Amino acid sequence: MTTKLEDRLLGLAIAALLTTIGGELAGAAALVTLGVTTFALALAGLLVVMTLSLLVGLSRLSGPDMQPVPSTDRTH
Repeated sequence: MTTKLEDRLLGLAIAALLTTIGGELAGAAALVTLGVTTFALALAGLLVVMTLSLLVGLSRLSGPDMQPVPSTDRTH
């Protein structure tokens, strides 16, 4: 399961790679620099978001109930 933010960061990373390739083909050093920088930031952000998403998911796992079960004494 992915979040919208993860999808957007992944899309940004792909767009940054395409910008870098286009800048390289066009010979524009500024586009290459922009693409590489944006890709690095998007990848770092994606790593942070995925780590936080994993930690939240692990904390929501239901474990065994640690509350004592109330005993009922029935006389037959």
